[in-house]
Amino acid sequence: MSNLPKRAISNLRHRWLGHRLAVLGRDAWVDRHARIEYPGNVHVAADARIEHGVVVRGNTADSRGDSLAAGTSVKDYAVINANQGNVTVGERTWVGPYCLIYGNGGVDIGADVLIAAHTSINTVSHIAERTDIPMNDQGIRCDPIVIQDDVWIGLNCTILQGFTIGHGSIIGAGAVVTRDIPPGSIAVGTPARVVKQRQQSDVADARSLLLERAS
Repeated sequence: MSNLPKRAISNLRHRWLGHRLAVLGRDAWVDRHARIEYPGNVHVAADARIEHGVVVRGNTADSRGDSLAAGTSVKDYAVINANQGNVTVGERTWVGPYCLIYGNGGVDIGADVLIAAHTSINTVSHIAERTDIPMNDQGIRCDPIVIQDDVWIGLNCTILQGFTIGHGSIIGAGAVVTRDIPPGSIAVGTPARVVKQRQQSDVADARSLLLERAS
């Protein structure tokens, strides 16, 4: 096989993956160093890209599994883990390097979302009310996360369970989202708070505002 042209090897790999994944769309690309676990629960639509070192884990009985819509790009070493829930990623969304997405309670990410590197999206927490037994024995609590269309999430953010980030919002670098973010908001800080509503005139200076607030 080593003497085959790269294009032929790529076509063979695509056909092999097509027999294993629930869905593998036309011209979807999965790097040979990516890892797809429980592939029967993984849906990869046309033109989606899964890059080097990515882990997509479809360990769930939920029929939605892990679903990457057309044109989605998942960059190096990101982890998408259904973990008895589901993760749905919309069209043309970009998931940056080293992002962690845990779908225990369900994650629904819209179209044209930008998620910068090292962001964590977590739908599960440990129950810790009792002090007479270890927290590890008290079970977990799961709640969904919804990220609507056209959201930009900056570097190293944390999105906690049970909250919605509204359409067209911007989350500044390093923010921790612990409440719903209304559509069209710019939110920064720990915990994240809304500092401005986006208008057409705001688009050009949104980046400088985020840098100022994060410094």
